[in-house]
Amino acid sequence: MRRQGAYDADSIPSFADLADASTADRAALLTPLVARVRRATRRYDAALPDVHVLRAMRCTPEERKGLIDGYDGRTVAMKRALAGMCATLPDENADLCPYCSLDQNPDLDHVLPKAVFPEFALYAPNLVPICTVCNRKKLNVVRSAGDRVLLNPAFEPSVDEPIVEAQVAYRGGQVVVTYRLDDHGQLPVEERGVARRHFARLGLAGRYRKRAHGYLAALKTNLRNRSGEVREAALRTKLEGAALFAPLNGWEPALFRAIEDDVPAMLTWLTPR
Repeated sequence: MRRQGAYDADSIPSFADLADASTADRAALLTPLVARVRRATRRYDAALPDVHVLRAMRCTPEERKGLIDGYDGRTVAMKRALAGMCATLPDENADLCPYCSLDQNPDLDHVLPKAVFPEFALYAPNLVPICTVCNRKKLNVVRSAGDRVLLNPAFEPSVDEPIVEAQVAYRGGQVVVTYRLDDHGQLPVEERGVARRHFARLGLAGRYRKRAHGYLAALKTNLRNRSGEVREAALRTKLEGAALFAPLNGWEPALFRAIEDDVPAMLTWLTPR
């Protein structure tokens, strides 16, 4: 999970721009909605990042279908405009899904789902890169018991500090890694609640644990026939570099922060028996 930042304002195509770039039949349905959608997007911008408080715009079934189909049936010109917008995001870890920082992000997802808020189906700031797994887990969720469920990657997490923690235990010759969210009081109270719901909704504890276990198993195998000095040097290199090549609140930096608390125990586990 990471804050990816906002798009460059000059690169964001308006709803009117995307309607014009649509097919002729879809443009005929979308263009009459420009003024109403513009008013809705002003409310969206004013509510950021808590857009979950918005109510959906009233639409006829035909308007609703036209808005959703306008996105689902994007023309090459529309895709090119949105790709140009996405290219303005910071280069740092740009290929990783901001919701999980685990996998690449081949999809564009709606912060407010188009099935619930069709007026934002073609509102470019409502679109964010996402990986397939997070997209499937997110579905059309907006809120739970009135509370926002997911962080908005354009703005959150709002602190540049570790909020994901790992714990490493050694049991019967096995290494067991667990993950949790703990911001140590650094996040605003409301955002802390959103972050915890985000972590749970996307199953990040389990997904991070699986990635960590696979990584450590491969590391142990690769170092099996090396000397103790080589194993220690390799581990030290990982400890020094983990934070340099991955998102701060990704699974790997959190794992190596935990390993650093007891390096001898990890070296013992890495040593063949």
